Amino acid sequence: GIPWQDRGEFATGEERDIVVDLVTQLEALNPTPNPATDCNGDWDLCISSTQLFRSSPFFQSLRSLAGEENKAIAENGFDLHERATSTGQIGRVRQTISDDELVSEVDLTVGILPGIPFRIKGTVVTRAKLTVNPPEEWDVKVIGTSVKASNVPFLDQLLDDVDLELPVGSLYEQLLGKVPVSELKTFYVDEGLRITRDVDDNFYVFTRIW
Repeated sequence: GIPWQDRGEFATGEERDIVVDLVTQLEALNPTPNPATDCNGDWDLCISSTQLFRSSPFFQSLRSLAGEENKAIAENGFDLHERATSTGQIGRVRQTISDDELVSEVDLTVGILPGIPFRIKGTVVTRAKLTVNPPEEWDVKVIGTSVKASNVPFLDQLLDDVDLELPVGSLYEQLLGKVPVSELKTFYVDEGLRITRDVDDNFYVFTRIW
């Protein structure tokens, strides 16, 4: 397992202050001139200053959709989602980054639900279009979300037989006329570590998977 109170989700105030200070110091020591362009590869989320699931482009798109005027509504929605899954746990959180795409994978175990006599498990996979604006910025547009490796028998069989992806981006296009753009900024990257922040200045610290 990962130390420090499950990647920061259950840190005390004092622990959080220490880590915020360390992350800020690291960002000031960034060795890479254009960090946003040097992030290709596979990454594991190891520390976050907010809910782990918010590193996914799907949740980033919901936050962007809300805008500043509805930020409180979005935050409340994220808190409700966290409470809804509080009887379970979030496992490994991974990102795979290429020149023009970000793929997020979140391993999720949801607690026993009424009428379902077992814990629901699966990996939520979200694909997003990535536009790099050096030195630090990414513009991210969600494409689609799917579930793989589910332990729900009929769902797992369905997903094995059919390439089933919910076309979130297309739905945004149809309903709103556009796909929300999420702005992420990477302030630190080296051979093994990456620090990326979202529009609310929440940070996500990733380690490279070799």
